[in-house]
Parts: sequence; C-alpha cells; structure tokens
Amino acid sequence: MAEIKETELLSNLVDIQQLYKNARNTKISNEDTQKFIDSIFGNYFLDNDNINFLLKNGYNFFSFDDEELCFCLSGFQFKNCCKLELKNEKNKNYIPFIKAIIKFEKYKDYLEFSSKLFEKVYLKLAKNEKCNLPYCQSSAVENSLYNINFDENDYVSSNKRNIFDNYYQMGLSFFNRVENNQFKFFGFCKEHDNQIKSIKITKDSVDQDILLLNFVTIVYKLFIARVQLQVLKEEFRSYFNSIDEENIKTLFIYNLKKISNHVSSLLEFYSFFIESLKGESMKYEIIKFTLAKTNNFKIFDVIQPQITPENFNVINSINNIFLTEKFATIVMQEDKKNSFVTMVFDKTNKSVKDFFDQYLKIIKRNSKSEEAFISNCALILADNIIYNEKWFNKLEEQEKYLYSALNKFRFEHPNMGQEYLKMKFFAGFNKGNNFF
Repeated sequence: MAEIKETELLSNLVDIQQLYKNARNTKISNEDTQKFIDSIFGNYFLDNDNINFLLKNGYNFFSFDDEELCFCLSGFQFKNCCKLELKNEKNKNYIPFIKAIIKFEKYKDYLEFSSKLFEKVYLKLAKNEKCNLPYCQSSAVENSLYNINFDENDYVSSNKRNIFDNYYQMGLSFFNRVENNQFKFFGFCKEHDNQIKSIKITKDSVDQDILLLNFVTIVYKLFIARVQLQVLKEEFRSYFNSIDEENIKTLFIYNLKKISNHVSSLLEFYSFFIESLKGESMKYEIIKFTLAKTNNFKIFDVIQPQITPENFNVINSINNIFLTEKFATIVMQEDKKNSFVTMVFDKTNKSVKDFFDQYLKIIKRNSKSEEAFISNCALILADNIIYNEKWFNKLEEQEKYLYSALNKFRFEHPNMGQEYLKMKFFAGFNKGNNFF
C-alpha cells in the first residue's frame, strides 16, 4: 500500500478527514429505521439496547469490516491498511490497557511499555512537524501549552506526560504537581512561538489576537491526539493477535475507533480555526469575560460542551463513537487587576451556539454566576486546568476527591451514572464551584 510521508501527515489528515465524515453521514435506505437511528443519536449515553440496534443496522462498534476506512486515518480501507500489517506471532509478555487496569499488579508493566512507545512516537511526529500558522513552512520547535516555568511556580494538575497513564480510582485525588516536561507539544516555529507568547489579552483585544491565542489549545490537543492514535496503531499492528480474550479484543477495537473519531473531530475544528485565521471565514464567535483577578487556577484548553440547559439537547455523547465531537476553546489571562477569559466556537454549529446562548441567559439573570460558569467549564468540560498548589492544598480532602471525579473522563467505558451526575452538577453551576 502507498505510504503517507510524515512531512505531509497533518495536511493529508485534514483532507482525508472529510472522507470519514462523508462515510459517517451515509443514510440507511429504510426511512423509519433512519428516523429511529437519528433519535438514538440524540442520546447522551447509549445503553445496551441502543448499541444492539445500531449494530444490527451497520454501526459496528466492536469489530472492523474489511471495507471500512481504516481507523488510522490513512484513507485506505482496513483490509488494505492495518489488517495487512498485523503480526501473527504472539507476544506472551504483552499486556493491553484493559487487562492492566483489571489486574492492577500488571499496570506498572503496561505503563513502562506505553511510556516508551509514547516517547518514540512523540519524537517521530515532532521530527517533521511544521509550524501550524497559515502560510508558514518553518519547522516546529517544542512548545508549551502554558507559558510557565513549573520548576519555579508550583501548580497541580490531573494531566500526565504520558497520555496512556490514565488509571484513576474514585475516592482519590488525581491532581499532582506539574513538572516542566508536561503540556509539551510541537506546533509552532520559534518565531511564531515567541509571537504568541507576547500576546496579552485585555478587554479591548482584537479578534486576531484572541483567535491566535485560542488556536494554541487546538494545536496542542491535536498533536497529542495524533501521537495517541499513532501509538495505538503501532500497538494494534504488533500485538493485537497476542490477545486471547475476545472481550478484551472488542474493547481494544472500540477504543481505537473512539480515538480515531476524536482525532477526526479535532481535525474538523482545527480546519475551522485555520479558515478563521486566514480571514476566509467569519463563522467564529468570541465570548469575553472580564472578572476579578485570580491566582487560584489557570485554564488554556479545548472544551467539549455536553448538554444545553434549557431544552436539554445533546451536543456530545460520551460513548457514541459515530458522532463527530464538537468543541470550543477557553483561554484565561491576567493583568494586575483582572482575569480575562475568552471562548471561541463555530457559531454555525447550532448545538454549540445554543449551549452558550442558553447559559449566557442564565448568567445574565445572575451576574455572580460568571465566575462559577468559567470554573465549571474549566474543571468539568476541559482536561487541562491547573491549580495553584498552595490554594489546592488548603482544600478539604473531600473537595479534592470531588474535583478529581468531575475532571476526568475515562479512556475505558464511561459510567452512565457518574457522567449524568457530572452534567447535573454542571447545570447547577450557580451553587457549584467557584475558583475565583
């Protein structure tokens, strides 16, 4: 099969992503069946009956069809891509993630294996990465999501250098001190990295500066997600046939499809930002908040809105891997007196726009809830919130456990009850968290 050159990977992925979107939007011929499928796709959480119905109608969650486009986003059919590269010999020492979290004594071995593979792929993609700013072809250097020296400034986060290190137990705090090797990625050349770092957001900032600063969050998220997908591709090709248990195999495939959909969805959001930065599109909307200054936390991230508060429409499903994920961005900067928060989203995406419009109505009715809204967006809808360590250590242990539970979405199957409680907590943000 034709090999995609690493130097062309991101631009190719942007083009190929449209193939996956078109394949996803293929309609079932039976109109009544299609209506029922559409109604199921409006569910926040797919239960077993939903999944079984979708399976019977061609939505394959747990196995690969030869004719489907390969999960690795090569643009080739599975039978002509990763299936051809599967190794037949079994490695008795291989431990898949799902098995490692069931038998925790095996987790350290899995972590060592995944960390080595993560670092190898991270450097492999980094080697040929170009600057992501439009019209720049300079080589990317290593950038940091947060412009902070973590050796000199103490923060805690649930983020980990190795994205596969994600075994979490309820009733524990997931927040640990941030080290300088965290939040790293390759996305911008040295010149543009310095340009971005020099941007200071105020209430009078122009759209271009706000767009550029928010763009960093999607470039970071996409680079790490591409590393994750590439690691899983290599793991699948080398070790899938080493798995004996069919239930482990099906969960492995489900997770492959989930991450593939995540990368494909991020590519769509990335393209939206590129068009906006080029001035080719005015589909973006920017929301600004000028709040009292806080040093308690920082947020620089992509968020995934879940449910609209007035009509309860679903924006993102937590376990439907056939729905394109929808995103917005959130960035907070401070000066001597204020914290300035900017959020960017595609206003032509009705469900995302409804989410913000409806919550802004709630905020208008009670201006005190602005801080709580931002706090909950940063904690519940994002991954990469960081807290001032001194402030965090003053919290009660139960508060730390609560923030940990609210922050994490699981790589493995999500728990319906936990996720509904999280969204109920978010919907009641007036009485919820306030980190300001």
